[in-house]
Amino acid sequence: MKAELILSTIASRRTTRFYLNTPVPKELVDKVLEAARSAPSAHNSQPWVFYLIETPAVRLKLVDEMVDEWDRAMRTDGRPRELIEKTKLKFTHRFSKAPVLIVACVNHGALYYERYADIHRKTLEGILGHHSLAAAIENMLLAAHALGLGSCWYSAPLFCSERVKKALGIKGELEPAALITMGYPSKREHKDKLLRPSEQVVIRV
Repeated sequence: MKAELILSTIASRRTTRFYLNTPVPKELVDKVLEAARSAPSAHNSQPWVFYLIETPAVRLKLVDEMVDEWDRAMRTDGRPRELIEKTKLKFTHRFSKAPVLIVACVNHGALYYERYADIHRKTLEGILGHHSLAAAIENMLLAAHALGLGSCWYSAPLFCSERVKKALGIKGELEPAALITMGYPSKREHKDKLLRPSEQVVIRV
């Protein structure tokens, strides 16, 4: 029964981008963060730090910094102004209105760069940090789903990490790598998830 419950939770989880204007109890948020801490990691380094954004002024500064950087980047890419404004409005709304907002960082200070003499393996060690953080985030998404919450994993901070650091006062060896929104889903419209056929993704040798 336990195995069936776990597999059912994995299979039924869906991304949620829109939430009810209902606060999420602190104890549920704490359980989600505890699930993140329980994730596997390279060398058991646990190279993660999570910023739980609770202060409205900090959230506003974070969203403003991110959106401003995206505006600059999209103009550099030559995107149409109408598309730029639409994108900015979309993400400003999503990140401003989500009941729970968490920024997930790779803690490079927890990794073992000093073990390696060459740049190639040092680079791979950094990638292991991102692998480890991804495992922690997946734990968060599954825990949220099991607790009746919806969530969404955005990789947006990777594209504006210096601005995120500025907004949150992050210093040292932390790299903002992901942003997770969470709350009670506002609508139950999720269709069956379209998965690529097993024969395309599983190679038996």
